[in-house]
Amino acid sequence: MIDISTIKMYDEQAAINHVKSLSFTRHAATEGETKTINYIRKQLDNENVDTKVESFEWTKTLTKLRKLIFLWIFIVNLSCLILLLYPTFTWIIVPLDMLFFIVLIFGGKYIFDLSRVIFIGKKRESKNVIATIQAKGLFPKRPVIFFSAHHDSVSSNFPYKMMKILLLSAVLFLLSYFFINLILSIWSIIAIFTAIQIDIIYLWIRNISLIIGIILLTEIFITFFMKKTNESLGSVDNASGVAILLELAKLIKKNPLEKTDIIFLWCGAEEMGLWGSKQYCSKHFEELDNDYDLNKSYNINIDMVGTYIGLIGETGLLKKKKLNENLNDVLKASDTQQKIPSEKAKISLGSGSDHLVFQAFSKKAEKKGFQVTCFFSNKDSKYIHSKKDIPELCSAENLNRCIEICYNAIKSLDLRVE
Repeated sequence: MIDISTIKMYDEQAAINHVKSLSFTRHAATEGETKTINYIRKQLDNENVDTKVESFEWTKTLTKLRKLIFLWIFIVNLSCLILLLYPTFTWIIVPLDMLFFIVLIFGGKYIFDLSRVIFIGKKRESKNVIATIQAKGLFPKRPVIFFSAHHDSVSSNFPYKMMKILLLSAVLFLLSYFFINLILSIWSIIAIFTAIQIDIIYLWIRNISLIIGIILLTEIFITFFMKKTNESLGSVDNASGVAILLELAKLIKKNPLEKTDIIFLWCGAEEMGLWGSKQYCSKHFEELDNDYDLNKSYNINIDMVGTYIGLIGETGLLKKKKLNENLNDVLKASDTQQKIPSEKAKISLGSGSDHLVFQAFSKKAEKKGFQVTCFFSNKDSKYIHSKKDIPELCSAENLNRCIEICYNAIKSLDLRVE
């Protein structure tokens, strides 16, 4: 394996300089986005890396659907609160809950299918930047490695930590609320046909449920006032990813892989619902499947590299499983050999990143061998989506180490191609 740190194939100040140069607001469909696209293109043009800019349309679909989901939860919970005041009719909560979960499960399955593009609301335009560096050996159906990173930034009118606590507590209150209401509903049904009475114990439990329901309704009401703004410099999230991809593209341009193509994708409007990667995969996945052996291909997504290097290794909300077969093992082997420490990371509930889109499209196309992973420094989430996300959080050392991990890992993957 080539140790690029010893032969100095890259400028060790370049990545951090990119982060500093991109330290301005970069909300999708604004002048900041145009400035970012021009910066990326100029950097690649200077190294004779061929680039293509693709425009795509997006809407605030995710925001509108989120509000619709919370409105549905609000209406059902308010109905349950009213029914709890009348023990004789509390049993109606059972069919109401059944309807609630049927709508939520099937509606959620449709809405959160990341291989589906849904337009709701006013359409806006953003751009992806794409650069392809071909392998030295242009044999048919060779593998490809996708490097992805979103170039937009966003902020919120509520602190990220507050939103996280609000969401987690709402989920816990919701589960508790439905469990207690189920007990009260069954009690109400039994009371209709037997001698069991609605006694003081029932009323105490009912009162606890009423308190939980009121707290839950208050939290849901607050979420309606959450909105995305354009005040964050987005240094960790995600000028860091943009910078790392730029330097990797320069490295690989100088020394292409033997048997594997590399496609770099700087995604737009990721913060508005993973739009850039969705539109790219929707438009190109079929032709990519014709050109490459996707069962032997990979997506390495770089979302956040800040105060440390984090690597997502597991997926699943309740039942955890490995995110990929051996891609993380190759990356970990690279950081061990280079003596570059990386930590396990996870994406918070309610968040997402572009590797999930590649995963969804590969699953839909039945490409079981396609592997994805994501660099994500989730401990830095306390800084992101706010004015706190500044260049000083990104160290040249961490950015360079991530470059080295990725470069040596893909060289190793290329050696394994038969």
